[in-house]
Amino acid sequence: MKIRDLLQKNSILIDLQAKDKNEIITQMAQYLASINNLPDADSIARKILEREAEMSTGIGFGIAIPHARVDKTDRVYMIAARSVKGIDFSAIDEQPVHLVFMIISPLNTSAEHTQILSALSRIMSYEDMRKKLIAADRPEQFLDLIVKGEDKYVE
Repeated sequence: MKIRDLLQKNSILIDLQAKDKNEIITQMAQYLASINNLPDADSIARKILEREAEMSTGIGFGIAIPHARVDKTDRVYMIAARSVKGIDFSAIDEQPVHLVFMIISPLNTSAEHTQILSALSRIMSYEDMRKKLIAADRPEQFLDLIVKGEDKYVE
């Protein structure tokens, strides 16, 4: 499974205005549910917030990858958001988060879930990629950068 199979231009929020981690997760869960006709945005947000309570998915370098396995989900879903000013996400490096990738998957799809997390982590480990994504001002540009990064950095 590839990121390009999950992320579409309509699933990229280019200028998210959330003020904190709970707000961004709630907004992204609602948007994810609405664009994919998923039944319960509140349940998605709750699962991801429960996962965040265990350990922050702010992986450092301005990146967060909130994720959860969700009941009544038929496949892996992903959306992305950019916050120009940054959000306190309790990241491991204590720096604000500018790029958020939310992933939900069915309870029984650990291989695909892990594969996407790994690919995203690899792509985001490159500073030039992070800088270009933060500077992207259109969803099409953001998506194009992700696709090129996946081609270049993920086997």
